[in-house]
Amino acid sequence: MKKIIYLYILEAMAEWEVSYILQAISMESMLKKQNREFVIKTVSTTKNPIKTIGGLTITPDCLLDEIDENNIAALLLPGAETWKNEENNHILQKALSYIDKGILVAAICGATLALADLKALNKFKHTSNSLDYLTLFSKQYNGKELYVDSPAFADCNLITASSAGGLLWAKHIIQYLNVFPCETIESWYNYYSTGDPKYYTELISQSI
Repeated sequence: MKKIIYLYILEAMAEWEVSYILQAISMESMLKKQNREFVIKTVSTTKNPIKTIGGLTITPDCLLDEIDENNIAALLLPGAETWKNEENNHILQKALSYIDKGILVAAICGATLALADLKALNKFKHTSNSLDYLTLFSKQYNGKELYVDSPAFADCNLITASSAGGLLWAKHIIQYLNVFPCETIESWYNYYSTGDPKYYTELISQSI
């Protein structure tokens, strides 16, 4: 059975922030010769379609209560303008429980603020859009000493990123999950961070 990476989707989410992780997982079938180990499923509070900031309409694959916790590999929390809405409390509580259980939780942009409001960033090294962003907008945040000035950062099974950190965030995620060998991940990251075609050649030549 494939390991499931759950992507939580919510109204006014910033869909572009998760583009690199979607692209990386999509390459599994090519680089592993159809031997895919991971699958991404979208999950939400209802089966109703959601509208992203960029104007896409996405219909969730499953509901929160349908998450297969025996096969979950990670929970991805995208940035959004609506994290403070009450309907998101359920997934945030699940995120806290997954962190405690050692399951990977990866949050980017506004989702880091949502975790800060739950004091989750007070005990892990982390990043976000800026330290000011967290201190100004979260009364529960008390993790200044643990803040790392980086587009993305991984500490144990929590990966955080700024709105500009989608590529590095994706790299940390696929490294943590061992989706590809280290040299393949480096070639993938180097290609998408520089656009140099030599790294694409490296990437394709490392097909497993």
